[in-house]
Amino acid sequence: MILKRIIPTVVLLTAIGTTILSAQNAKETPDKIIDIIVGSWKIQEVQAGKKDVVRNPTSGEWIEFRSDGKYVNHTTSLDSGSYRTDENRKIVYLESSVYDPGSKNSPTEIGEWAVTFQEGMMILQRNDNIPTAAKTKYIYTRIGDGSRAVSRQ
Repeated sequence: MILKRIIPTVVLLTAIGTTILSAQNAKETPDKIIDIIVGSWKIQEVQAGKKDVVRNPTSGEWIEFRSDGKYVNHTTSLDSGSYRTDENRKIVYLESSVYDPGSKNSPTEIGEWAVTFQEGMMILQRNDNIPTAAKTKYIYTRIGDGSRAVSRQ
């Protein structure tokens, strides 16, 4: 008789405990940069310190991060290369090929960018030792899923 009462109670408590632990684990696991960043992003705003430098630019400037680790940055000039992320520090490294017409091996430039995501936006801020650049924030909104191929023209 006692076993008939104990077994359903134990099963119920086990189910509740498992559900609570699963919910806690789901909350503690943050989204990874590498999963969020893939796609096309259009520049919406540029801030220097607390001042807006550009708001809602219409120039069509965008950046695309592909799932194969490549990116294209279409700003005033076309820039492309590879990227990698540091999930712990919330950093994106952009390795850009610097075009040198007199050389077969173009040098590369690596930029370190702090990245945050909030309310459908991506915010990039230069992390290098460039005092004015470190204060500038580039705010993007997602415009695509990143399916296009990277090509240099």
